[in-house]
Amino acid sequence: MQGELAKLEIITYKDSSYNNKVSSNAFNAFINPENYSVTYKTEFDSQQSIGTPKSEQRYIASPPTDLNLEFLFDGTGVVQKNSGNRLLNLITGGSDFARETVKKQLDDFYQATGQYNGGIHRPYHVIISWGEFLFRGVLSEFTIEYKLFDNEGLPLRAVGKAKFCESISSTLAEAECKTNSPDLTHTRMVKAGDTLPLMTERIYGDDKYYLEVARINNITSFRQLQPGTEIFFPPIEKVS
Repeated sequence: MQGELAKLEIITYKDSSYNNKVSSNAFNAFINPENYSVTYKTEFDSQQSIGTPKSEQRYIASPPTDLNLEFLFDGTGVVQKNSGNRLLNLITGGSDFARETVKKQLDDFYQATGQYNGGIHRPYHVIISWGEFLFRGVLSEFTIEYKLFDNEGLPLRAVGKAKFCESISSTLAEAECKTNSPDLTHTRMVKAGDTLPLMTERIYGDDKYYLEVARINNITSFRQLQPGTEIFFPPIEKVS
């Protein structure tokens, strides 16, 4: 039996360490993006010494990764009617769905990602989760292209082009730069589809330690982990 369609979701946080969660479902895409692009960047010093034909590229830094997404915001109701959800069609008896306006959908998206929040004096940090893909960062650009209008000039369909820039705290970045040695302490962020035995095997090379990892992190449901949760994996001698 085919599983339920995974939808892109945005989780909001107050900080770049992703410890202070605001909402687990701040925004859920009704229509998944058709594609997305991730840009990785590396900076090198290409200065060439006088009298030499070639030069060595000296590593300087790895700037934050960029994520580009394109969302379709639809207020016509056509997408809902043709969603293919047979159970929902039976429940509603084929009647029209309550349509959410394009403005409301856009407001919900921007409130979760780009709107200034007075409590923290900045927009939220977000985790974007879709299937096995997970991205942590902030919204840096958002362009809206309106495509269709009703008789009163109100938008019925729009395309939102969003650019997110990776943003994590220095502590979290340092932890992720460490190698996967079982003799080191690790912190890992749960991605969609992860289970504690699977994550434990990645760190220690064996899933036999997962019950001890669950105890250390006060985890009771180790097979249904919440995407975006941080899990602490101590050195192997502390769990053996």
